[in-house]
Amino acid sequence: MPNWCANRLRVTGPVEEVSKVKALMKGGAGAPGYVRAAGEGIQLFLAGCAGLLRPTVATEYAPYPALTVTAGSDTPENRAFTQWLELLRSGAELTPETCERLHELWLATGLRSRTWDALDDEAQALMNSLWKRKHFDWSGVMGAALSECWDQVCSDAIADDTAEFDMRLLRPARLDVQINGFNGGLLDGVPGGYEFYIAQYGVKWPVGYALEVTDGGADFLDVDFDTPWSPPNGRVFAALSGRFGVAIGHWYAESGCGFCGYDAYADGLLTDSMSSSLEWGEEDEDGYACVTGPNWIVNNVGHYGG
Repeated sequence: MPNWCANRLRVTGPVEEVSKVKALMKGGAGAPGYVRAAGEGIQLFLAGCAGLLRPTVATEYAPYPALTVTAGSDTPENRAFTQWLELLRSGAELTPETCERLHELWLATGLRSRTWDALDDEAQALMNSLWKRKHFDWSGVMGAALSECWDQVCSDAIADDTAEFDMRLLRPARLDVQINGFNGGLLDGVPGGYEFYIAQYGVKWPVGYALEVTDGGADFLDVDFDTPWSPPNGRVFAALSGRFGVAIGHWYAESGCGFCGYDAYADGLLTDSMSSSLEWGEEDEDGYACVTGPNWIVNNVGHYGG
């Protein structure tokens, strides 16, 4: 398990915009489009590898050539698959607009009506071999059967809730990264989720853990949450500030490595920044010492991480 970095956000701004930030922090408003795009994308990837769908012209997907071995006939289903393949090839960012387009293409491929039991044994066997390699990344459930997950995608059933402070709603993930999975290793030259998340968000799991929201008034909000090892990078909070037109103060501390910091943002820009090492008082009889400084971190985080 990681050390946890403690974070506190103080958000101020117009009442309506602070309310939107609060909703983002709390999640639970229905799963975002990227969740569906990833599930349908994995199904489309498997279908292409099994030859259930083919590009309409000969083409190669270099990160995984077996996805496009031969061209298929010029059918509406294959045309939709070809367009989806181009978005995969381009590393399309999973913005709400792109996710809606990806869903339209998935519907046009006809996979929704091709349930697992309707597929031939050869296609099932080929897809099962890929599933055994990647199901921990793809299903998130140890031992889950592909047949169950396949039919769940066909039923258009996705998770009900958004995670608390899902940073992918501020800086989008990518279609090819989601298919490559958190551990990567499937698509040559495409980063895995771990690598991408560290670069994009500064943390390997881009959500807020143990999140607590404290209302300070209609135009004021404090949010405490934890992230693994380190705070999210500043691009996340610049995006939050810029999208909603709010001012943000971000304090963070991680006692295991003894660091802390403070950054401020307004109108999408960093306006102030400082960092330091945590300062400790004398140990008590049980060997514990309290944080005594710097002054600007004391009482400005819910705890000091570690």
